[in-house]
Amino acid sequence: MKTLTVFQGSIAALAFALSVPFFSITHAADSTSASIRLDWRPGAQHSPFFLARERGYYRDEGLELEIISGSGSSDTIQQVGSGRVELGVADAFVLSQGAEQRVPVTSIAAYYQRSPVVVMSPQNAPVTSPEQLPGVKLGHNRGSATSQGLTALVAANDMALTDLNLIPVGFGVQPLLAGQVEAMMGFAMGQPVEAEEAGMPIQTMPISEHGVDNYGLMLVANSNFLEDHPELVQGFVSATLRGINDAVTDPEAAVAALMAAVDERDAARELKVLAATIPYWLGENGDVSVIGHQELTRWEQTIAIAKELGLVEAAPDAAGIFTTQFVQD
Repeated sequence: MKTLTVFQGSIAALAFALSVPFFSITHAADSTSASIRLDWRPGAQHSPFFLARERGYYRDEGLELEIISGSGSSDTIQQVGSGRVELGVADAFVLSQGAEQRVPVTSIAAYYQRSPVVVMSPQNAPVTSPEQLPGVKLGHNRGSATSQGLTALVAANDMALTDLNLIPVGFGVQPLLAGQVEAMMGFAMGQPVEAEEAGMPIQTMPISEHGVDNYGLMLVANSNFLEDHPELVQGFVSATLRGINDAVTDPEAAVAALMAAVDERDAARELKVLAATIPYWLGENGDVSVIGHQELTRWEQTIAIAKELGLVEAAPDAAGIFTTQFVQD
């Protein structure tokens, strides 16, 4: 049975919106303005955009970029698909759902090379392999992206959710801190940082290291906008990749750029978030050469996992969901 998502529930409204193009670009004498909608509220995981803007990389490409806070990948895909914003950051699974529904959104670069979902546990009682999962009380937020990651993890390791002792939890880490659960699902740059700030050293077990080989967040563009303005999309991608590389080599500057643009952020905490984020921009063994790169086999695997999870029924054509024209070897 196919899983109903927020994205699918609002597809009728999106179909109507698609009939009314709403591109917000405006042409000035030497530059073009465009908007990117994030997947969530701005944090250190988004700092490359702020750093690239602060250092003038977008302006160097003739682009004035507005960075808009997000409220989930489904919303971002809707906004980009309808043309209300030109660019976005969205989860690869949600993009696959959009492709199945013929929403005109294309992945133009990989932001996270793999899923950031992890199993987190106290360092003094660590969970380091999937085989340990049946023996622990595992915090589980049903219906969330971390729940999807857990489902993929157990399937990749010849187990089932019924093999596990699942305890319903929210997104906070209090159940782990209080000992109500012995491990819980989370995002590498989220809950583990929160738990360690509360005084609990954390062991993380990334699902990407245990058989779940799918893309995470992607940089996306409205497909019609991409076709009409390839030079602008190229400029955006080039400037953003410069921002990612700078954030990797100079995390303090990246967090400072974020702090200058976003209120109510703690610099010390955001540095920890950024440290946990950087590995997901890189390839194996910290390979910086793969930043932004996409490939067909990984997209085929991502879509296959989405189908196994019930997120899509008729798997969309992997070759039609992304383009490599903006990130060259």
